[in-house]
Amino acid sequence: MNVSRKTLFLSLLLAILFWVEAAGAGESGRIFCTAPGCGFEDKFTIGGGMKSPSVTGYCTHGHGFVRVKLRHWNEYYHTHFCPVCHKAVKPIYAGSQVSPFPCPKCGQVTLKYQRRYMFD
Repeated sequence: MNVSRKTLFLSLLLAILFWVEAAGAGESGRIFCTAPGCGFEDKFTIGGGMKSPSVTGYCTHGHGFVRVKLRHWNEYYHTHFCPVCHKAVKPIYAGSQVSPFPCPKCGQVTLKYQRRYMFD
């Protein structure tokens, strides 16, 4: 194999690995508010285990984070509804998606997520 074929093969392999987002695993950590004087902090889980498919989302109607239990992992990227008010939730698939939501305590958009561990 010459250098250009190796480069093409490696590039294709890396593209496939980074393009496919893994489902069937979750992560757990904490969310906290960085607003002065707020002090909000809570445990936060994104996704679910291999045998307990779940999606985490934000309910704009109830202004809070919810976990929606799924029947199968193939439902992970579908539209999900709040288990309390039955309105559509905005799904959170990664910790970086937490920051646009307001803090449940002070209402400011100052949330941060810190991953502690991943699970399956």
